[in-house]
Amino acid sequence: MLNESLLQSLVVAWLIAGAAVLLVQTKFGSGSGLVAAYFLELIVLHWLAAAIYLVPGYYYLNPETIIDGLRESTYGFVGFCIGVLAATAWAYMRRDRSARLAPAPAVVDTKRLRTYLVTGVFSYLVLTPLFANFPTLPALANAASGFVVVGLALVCWNQAHHGSRYGLLAALLLVGLLPFATIAAQGFMGYGLAAAAVVFAFVASFQKASWRTVVGAGLAAYMGLTLYVTYMRDRSDIRDVVWGGSSIEARAAQIVSTFAEMEPFDPNNFDHLRRVDMRLNQNFLVGMAVHNLQTNPDHFANGRTLQDALIALVPRFLWPNKPTLAGSGNIVSDFTGIRFAEGTSVGVGMVMELYINFGSTGVLVGLVIFGFILASIDRYSAQARDAGQWATFALWFLPGVAMLQVGGSLVEVTSSAGAALLVAVLVARITDPRQLSGDPRRVGPRVKAELSRRQA
Repeated sequence: MLNESLLQSLVVAWLIAGAAVLLVQTKFGSGSGLVAAYFLELIVLHWLAAAIYLVPGYYYLNPETIIDGLRESTYGFVGFCIGVLAATAWAYMRRDRSARLAPAPAVVDTKRLRTYLVTGVFSYLVLTPLFANFPTLPALANAASGFVVVGLALVCWNQAHHGSRYGLLAALLLVGLLPFATIAAQGFMGYGLAAAAVVFAFVASFQKASWRTVVGAGLAAYMGLTLYVTYMRDRSDIRDVVWGGSSIEARAAQIVSTFAEMEPFDPNNFDHLRRVDMRLNQNFLVGMAVHNLQTNPDHFANGRTLQDALIALVPRFLWPNKPTLAGSGNIVSDFTGIRFAEGTSVGVGMVMELYINFGSTGVLVGLVIFGFILASIDRYSAQARDAGQWATFALWFLPGVAMLQVGGSLVEVTSSAGAALLVAVLVARITDPRQLSGDPRRVGPRVKAELSRRQA
């Protein structure tokens, strides 16, 4: 039976906590969009599907299980907000004034942009599949593909500060094509949507807050839902073409056929709501883990998967028999009791993984720590961006992007972030080694000059 009052309270708690962080970040914080992108992922995987159950007459999964899962994800969301607020307060108490300066509009040179974009595209299309059966190399290639996001973000930066309004609009429209690119390449829309969300959040981070920003965010969210429900309608047909090894022309024809008959998202259309609920309701899995562990309290992992996340930082070429593997493995099945079809990949998600180790306290404390770390990385990448230190910006931003895996395992988070840091250092040594000779948090000459002018 649905406890509607409890569900409403949990849904509203998300709105209050999120609004508080947005207000504080707007007034005192400075970031490059990483915190905002993680916020969005948490909302999509934990809040959205739960809020759907407030639609009168809607029912699909067990609402009691969903409420139990939402309760834990609410602890996690509040913990993440506390961590972000703590990082913001820490920076403010240290009088980190460079983090609160308006962006210094330094231009990103074309050669650097080309290097980042070519590196990312080549890694995604060529190196990742080529190195699939090698140790360590797939992780590095996958991390390097993140330079597509870095490059597109900086293209938008250039257009916003040195181009025109129409140039920025054109760049954002190009970013909006990322979901179609990942559908054509892999048959998955989620990767492209997540990448586009990071770039949109990056652009919003240096735009002055206004009604246009709010309207633009609302339109982007609605368009994302429209693309998603349309994609889910024809997902099987799309994957038959893509996974069947069809030509680029055949893949393009299927994608055009699907989205030519776009279904605008309708919150009163229960079929649309089920498509969201079916794949984007992480709370159901969390709730099943809660029920399973309440019945079998001796089955908690007690830190075992966190230990695996630390081991994952060691490259496999140094430890060929390393016991950890990328992905969530059988964690979800082991702790929920649900058996999935062979070959089906189900991500454990950070909320569930923290819960199966240390219960509700682990969810709260774990995401406080994660929120503090991510917000700090977000701030340092913004400082480098505002100072025009682009190699240093990539050194912070690329690992930060790799950490944005709400639905993945901690093994994936740590291994991806470690690989991204290594790749960023290697690329920086090639593009601009001088920027890495000092403290990566040190502000550049533009910010120093602006500080001196304001203090005069």
